[in-house]
Amino acid sequence: MGKKRDIRQAKPLVFLGLFAIGWWAIPSSYKILTKSAFTEFHAPIWEISSRVDDLSNYWGHLSDSKQVLISKGKEFTRLTADLEIQNFTMVEKIEEIKRLKEIKSTINILSKELNLNQSQQFESILARVSIRKMSSWRQELTIRKGKEDQLIVGNGVIFNGGIVGRIVSVESSSSNIELITNPSFRIVAHFLGDKRPVTFQGNGVDVGGQPSGIVFDVPHDLKPTESKPLKLVSSSLGGNYPNGVPIGTVFKLEGGQDGLFQSGKVILDRRINEIQEVTILKPQ
Repeated sequence: MGKKRDIRQAKPLVFLGLFAIGWWAIPSSYKILTKSAFTEFHAPIWEISSRVDDLSNYWGHLSDSKQVLISKGKEFTRLTADLEIQNFTMVEKIEEIKRLKEIKSTINILSKELNLNQSQQFESILARVSIRKMSSWRQELTIRKGKEDQLIVGNGVIFNGGIVGRIVSVESSSSNIELITNPSFRIVAHFLGDKRPVTFQGNGVDVGGQPSGIVFDVPHDLKPTESKPLKLVSSSLGGNYPNGVPIGTVFKLEGGQDGLFQSGKVILDRRINEIQEVTILKPQ
């Protein structure tokens, strides 16, 4: 009985071995033909299956309810609107980058013109003007920078035309600037090419919108003319400004009351009335 059971269990292995020997003996051309015929036989079945899937997907979408279609339409509209917003934001960012690069270039040019180097120990902070107060007796600007930017009262303020004024009050995110034209504004200055100190004081805005000031304590040997005026610039003795920042131009000087020094009118840059951005000089 044991031998018969062993013979039955070995039969499948014997048949498998015979099939392998027979398949090995069959010519290769017949094998390739058989494989190709098998593939051709199944190809229509696979094609029909693919077409059935396409039809199921098609009829499945046709059977969607109106509510589903409306929901899909809203989603498409939302995605389209989001894409438009992203494109608009990208354009805005590109323009902002371009503006910041132009500002950086302007600051570099000003630093060279005004000789703002590290030895003078000033940090430049750019600020936008938010409010103008240009009355006949006092001129002030309000900027969008304050205590949050470590600004303090007394910080000097300049622009590409020279000195603008100085900070007189500071809030958390804003500051008020007293313009150079105010009669209460005084600083130590000197003429370009002459290191002797003189005193500058604001003198308001003339008829026609011309800002002006007055210079005092000018030595008698300085003689400006209409064709060769004197350029008044800041002095480092004042503390709030580096040496050599433009203030204005003097065309005429007259003898003072004490007879020892001269005084005269200083013509300031007209662009002070239209400033949009200023630079705060913060001591490092």
